[in-house]
Amino acid sequence: MSENLSKKVKIKVIAFSAAAALLLVGAWVSGFKLMSRYRDTAEYRYQLALNNFSDYVSNIKTTLEKGIYSNTPAQQQPIFAKLMTMSEGAKSSLSQLPINSEQSTAIQKYLGQVGDYAFFALSKIAKNKELSKSEADNLKVFYEYACQLDMSVGDMSAAYGDGSVDLGEPMTLKGNIEDIGDEVRELTLDGGFREMNEGFTDYPTMIYDGPFSDHISQQKPKFLENKPKISEEQALTAASEFAKCDKSQLDYTGETKGNLPTYNFSGDCLYITVTQYGGYVDIFHDYHNVEKTTISYKDALDEARRFLTDTFREEFAESYYSVSDNVCTINFAFKDNDIIYYSDLVKVGVNMQTGEIVSFCATGYLMNHTERELKQPKLSQQVAQQSLSQNLSVQSCKTALIPTAGKDEVLTYEFTCKGGNETVLVYVNCMTGDEEQLYIVLENENGVLVM
Repeated sequence: MSENLSKKVKIKVIAFSAAAALLLVGAWVSGFKLMSRYRDTAEYRYQLALNNFSDYVSNIKTTLEKGIYSNTPAQQQPIFAKLMTMSEGAKSSLSQLPINSEQSTAIQKYLGQVGDYAFFALSKIAKNKELSKSEADNLKVFYEYACQLDMSVGDMSAAYGDGSVDLGEPMTLKGNIEDIGDEVRELTLDGGFREMNEGFTDYPTMIYDGPFSDHISQQKPKFLENKPKISEEQALTAASEFAKCDKSQLDYTGETKGNLPTYNFSGDCLYITVTQYGGYVDIFHDYHNVEKTTISYKDALDEARRFLTDTFREEFAESYYSVSDNVCTINFAFKDNDIIYYSDLVKVGVNMQTGEIVSFCATGYLMNHTERELKQPKLSQQVAQQSLSQNLSVQSCKTALIPTAGKDEVLTYEFTCKGGNETVLVYVNCMTGDEEQLYIVLENENGVLVM
């Protein structure tokens, strides 16, 4: 009797052990698939950023070479305009790669100076002035470094392009290295970018007749200065509260490095990023389909204003908006003492069917919002208005702090004018009376934009 009971007990133990083993294997497989999906998503972003960076650098090299041989304003103008666009694109792609920011400081500086030089050259051409010999020779210096960078990035893109090595995976390894026999192989992009970065250490500082600054590419988020670093779990709490969902509905998908490091999360048609310092939501997107429009722009604007008041407890002024796929995206700028701070930008997207907030971007605000000490304008509005073309009729005027190409800021009068059938915005320096910026307003059924 006892022997039969012992056999039954053994059978039950074996059965339970087998079942437990199957459950563990199932959980492991499920977890592995989930982690693989997250890794694949991050890997795709890294590969795309590397390919884009390679394309931008190649275009910069070609465009610089054309600039060396161009000699008339008609040819130079589109060349320098393209250089500005390409340099910004390259900086953006570089910031999305999983590399230590210290490994790309000099490269970022180079790309920033290419864009600044292009703006300087465009400004000079616009004033019917020619580039001096020394200024034109700077193009050759830029080109030589572009050739060097293009070759290195091309080799790197080819080396990692076959997908045999995950760009993001080594970030989880201690020291970012993996032992293979007696060899130590560096798997991340850090090594390659460190070599490229070192090749730019002797890069000369260019001096122009403009407000250019070497610290542009190294700019840190001003609003997040001295803010404490938060944990992934704290970021998840902030993300779920912002998205108004349970934490279990969000999955951690990795982190973004660069000047604005974030923890990233996704859910059912949701994507949200939270700053690693301070724990502020930077980007939020709800990708659910919006079938139709049932509310007006004014209603959407009211909802966006309420949302900003609850989020920031500060005043914002709306500027431009666009409507696409039944979502109204409105641009806001921080406002204080009747001065609009156009660097401190926030974008809010409103569902035109329900009035819900479905998108949010606070990058401009997080990067630039800080206390400023502004000087009193030297010129009155009436005196500054004399700088405007006689072809323009002034409709209204505001005071605005606007960013310059050198990532500085200048206090201006924003004149809204009529020029024939067009609305024109002209920004006149409150201190000097110079025209700093000019935009033509485009308005149609899909929104208000400027060019």
